[in-house]
Amino acid sequence: MVHHNKSSITHVAPDMSRVDSSNLNAFDFWNCGCQLVAMNYQTGGQMMDFYRGWFRQNGNCGYVLKPAFLRERFCLFNSRRKDSLPAVDPLSIRLKIISGQQLPRPRGASCKASAIDPYITVQVTGVPGDCAEVRTRTVSNEGNSPLFDENFEFSVSVPELALLRFVVLDDDYINDDFIGQNTIAVECIQTGYRHVKLYSNDGSLIPNATLFVHVSMTHRFGIKQKLRRKRSWSSKQASDLRVVGLKQIDEAFKISSNMINESIQHRKEVEKTMIDLCDECSLQESANVAQCLRVFVLRLASCLSVTQIDIVNNEQGVSASHVFTKSITEK
Repeated sequence: MVHHNKSSITHVAPDMSRVDSSNLNAFDFWNCGCQLVAMNYQTGGQMMDFYRGWFRQNGNCGYVLKPAFLRERFCLFNSRRKDSLPAVDPLSIRLKIISGQQLPRPRGASCKASAIDPYITVQVTGVPGDCAEVRTRTVSNEGNSPLFDENFEFSVSVPELALLRFVVLDDDYINDDFIGQNTIAVECIQTGYRHVKLYSNDGSLIPNATLFVHVSMTHRFGIKQKLRRKRSWSSKQASDLRVVGLKQIDEAFKISSNMINESIQHRKEVEKTMIDLCDECSLQESANVAQCLRVFVLRLASCLSVTQIDIVNNEQGVSASHVFTKSITEK
């Protein structure tokens, strides 16, 4: 199907024999390169949210260019493969749900209590290997400014075919009522602190209703390539130490060559460790240890099982963190 759609146009429509006007999952066909996928606009829900979110990335003009690996003739792509494509840089998304603002009561909830019990589900959809879903805890009796303060992480192997969906629900014993949602193409996500607007089931904007979140993203292959460049540079630097013909200088460098090689090796290890630390904290490679430590402490503080965090210096002046939990103590 993917190969066929590189040279032909495929139009997909819901089965006319159905009577419920339900919608199909457009991603099943977009992942195969199908150009035209029809939907029942009169039927809201998750599938229609995916559809609106996908075309919102181009201003709802009705046209979004397929990724290059679905257009190029000699590029082989299988949406069900778990390994990443050679030309696609996998993405790591770290998301912190901080709070909500002005969350309305669900439509048709006149018989329920005046306050709501909101919680948030976050979904990633795209190729089957990238699909994931998580949820926050429920905040009881608070719709004006509920505080969640929870962290999640997603690994996306094909970012060009992925959507991130926020759904706010009212926790109830019988049925969790829908409050609002926003579906965003992963390629359009901006990092940093952001307010996410919420849309109703019919696609209209809910006034003043937002989610306050923090987003950080890291391209995994980009860090590895940078590390390889650093290794190549340090190897070239070591190989350029040659004799100059001056006896005293040559002897001095010969004696110190082992120390120079050891220092270069230590430097490479420090650079590798720092790059890995920045990657783990979803920070730029230029970040320092203090910035990484702040992210580390904030993550621990959001864990309900952590009761105390101590940062101490040992006899050599090296800082170490002691994390105390309710059941065990880890260092």
